[in-house]
Amino acid sequence: MESKENEAKKLAATYARWLRNPEEALFGKSGKGVVMLMYNSVKSAKSKEELLQILDLSKYELSKQTFNDLTRFINELRNKISQMPDQDALNFTVEVMRYFQISLFTKMDDMKRGLWA
Repeated sequence: MESKENEAKKLAATYARWLRNPEEALFGKSGKGVVMLMYNSVKSAKSKEELLQILDLSKYELSKQTFNDLTRFINELRNKISQMPDQDALNFTVEVMRYFQISLFTKMDDMKRGLWA
């Protein structure tokens, strides 16, 4: 069985790869996009219910394309944490969001260097 950290990395990398507009997800229109806002909120969450409220994409302003891409990611994350105890779910979500940001930054850098279309 793979470690939770490896599972978090794999989940984040997979969905970062499919996200069509990483810049909007990370920075939005004001410098802090939905992914950064979620990450900051997730770090201070105390329960799984609070976590699920933070992961509600309808609270954030996104283009339809980015909303759809992130919906697939959030649904998969919710499935993963649904059977976990609260503390494990919180820790796993923080790890996933941390790696998701790293993967999106890496993708943006690769796009700028012409390595990603």
